[in-house]
Amino acid sequence: MGKRKLKTVFWVFLLLIVTGLIGCKQKEPEKEQLCHIVMEKGDGYQVTDSVRTIKSGSDVSFTVTLDNNWQLLGTDYHGETEITKDDDGKTVEIVLHEVKYSESICIQAEKGKYEILYDANGGQNTSGDSDRVSICYRGTHQRINTSIGTDLFFRKGYTLLGWNTRADGSGQAVGLGSRIAWKAGLVLYAQWTPWTDEADFIYKKVSGFAVITGYSGKAQQICIPPSLGGLPVRTIRENAFADTDCKTVILSPGIYEIEKWAFRNSHLEQLYLYDDLEKISDYAFQDCDMLHTLHINAIEAPAYSGNYFDTFQDKYDRLLSMKDKKKIVLFSGSSTRFGYDSEMIDQAFPDYEVVNMGVFAYSPALPQLELIRSCMKEGDVLLDSPEFDAANRQFCYQKELDYATFAMMESDYDVFAQPDLREYKQIFTAFTAYQDARADMERKNYDVCASEYDEDGNEVEEPSYNEYGDYVVYRPNSTSEKPIYGLPVNYTVNAYPKDTYIDSINTEFQRFLDQGIKVYFTYSPRNKYALSEDSTQEERIRLHEYFKSQLNVPVISELEDSLYTGIYLYGTDNHLSTEGAQIRTEKVIRDLKEQFVKEEKK
Repeated sequence: MGKRKLKTVFWVFLLLIVTGLIGCKQKEPEKEQLCHIVMEKGDGYQVTDSVRTIKSGSDVSFTVTLDNNWQLLGTDYHGETEITKDDDGKTVEIVLHEVKYSESICIQAEKGKYEILYDANGGQNTSGDSDRVSICYRGTHQRINTSIGTDLFFRKGYTLLGWNTRADGSGQAVGLGSRIAWKAGLVLYAQWTPWTDEADFIYKKVSGFAVITGYSGKAQQICIPPSLGGLPVRTIRENAFADTDCKTVILSPGIYEIEKWAFRNSHLEQLYLYDDLEKISDYAFQDCDMLHTLHINAIEAPAYSGNYFDTFQDKYDRLLSMKDKKKIVLFSGSSTRFGYDSEMIDQAFPDYEVVNMGVFAYSPALPQLELIRSCMKEGDVLLDSPEFDAANRQFCYQKELDYATFAMMESDYDVFAQPDLREYKQIFTAFTAYQDARADMERKNYDVCASEYDEDGNEVEEPSYNEYGDYVVYRPNSTSEKPIYGLPVNYTVNAYPKDTYIDSINTEFQRFLDQGIKVYFTYSPRNKYALSEDSTQEERIRLHEYFKSQLNVPVISELEDSLYTGIYLYGTDNHLSTEGAQIRTEKVIRDLKEQFVKEEKK
């Protein structure tokens, strides 16, 4: 008996020892336990220190280096995972939070399917002898974002200005980082511009940098070098290029600031800059009355990828692909993003494609509408529902651009080369505001897609946007009718003066009408309890009649139909719940069908 008891005690003791050595114990969390984490090997990547031992409940990080043309999609870790990519997109840090058990983690990686071949076209490869570099892309957007290029090629005495589908520049031009429609066998050739002769510049040395103070040349095109006298060019001082006859100026990468009046009264028509330029204002181009085009090249990693601003370019991709098709385009701000079930409209009007172009009401509508108009044709339909809480922007009265304008352009700067700058104000001031806004933001990459995140920036399992551009994350009805923000909006005639708001939007509508595009006015949704005290029912009736009599396009809906109980609003006073969007869409379909019938009878 004594030997049997001693043997039993021995095995129990041994079992306790073994249990303590095999990872994390669930029954005794008060004792410090260890977890062994293994990041498994796989195709397309390498892991530095793939086996780690940590305390239970702590975080653990791994550094992953991706092979060329591979993208990291995620891991199979059951807890919270944080993934941070370097600007090059190849070095990735994975942080697993609050690890409680020993386990092996699988990395999910994918090789890009869409190959673009980049040709140095007279330049040199930065990392090899080949004149060509192949890059494969996942294709997370309808069109592909090109390489920023400066990490691929260089050419002494030249600035990389962009790409072209032909070596001689006679094909389709694409800015660095901007988008192009992919096709098999696509080759993009580097486009180089020679630096203007250093002798034409007057400059001085300031704190190890070259500061340009004057220009003595006569060239029609000036390409400002990234360095002068062996010093990097940092600043262009006031009046440095004042009164020059040049028509095109190219600001090379690395230039930090353009001071006021730098190009005052010059004959400048188009400007090229890179998105590492941080300080520039409209005063730099005072009295440059012929400046009409701004080309922006990407040299920095994007910051707004995955943000709702980023949806503009995805929506624009869809619109561009349907340029020659018959279509209905929905427009205003976020109330349009949240406010329609476009599939219902598609089914109700089978002869039309549908594109939801709503993004953000508090950025000027005019440049957005101009870009939309460029992709529309005779017989198309624009359905506009301006948001009254941003009336100065939504009615095209505000010509001053803002940071959000450029945030919407970030993933395809080429799109911004289309608007005529002479129609707008504070263009470069807005660009500086955009640079300030994203200065401390996390940098991402172009493969990140807005449909991977909800409105608040949280990752989602199912796409948050559908093919039409609707925000489709399920939004339950509210339990309260009360307004969210307590910011009452005026639904009164006096709030929408004819000589400002009405005349401005009529001018823009007329541009569409002149192209044979049908334009209809409907109302954006609003919590009926989020109106001002002056917005009585009688005043709302007056406002509706006022719009019908003053707008140069049909008002197809009743104003009262746009006012909803708070039950059908989600999170704000103008974002509809999922059910609310369906109710609103049914009304608009009815209104549009009735309008079509009226027109057929004429």
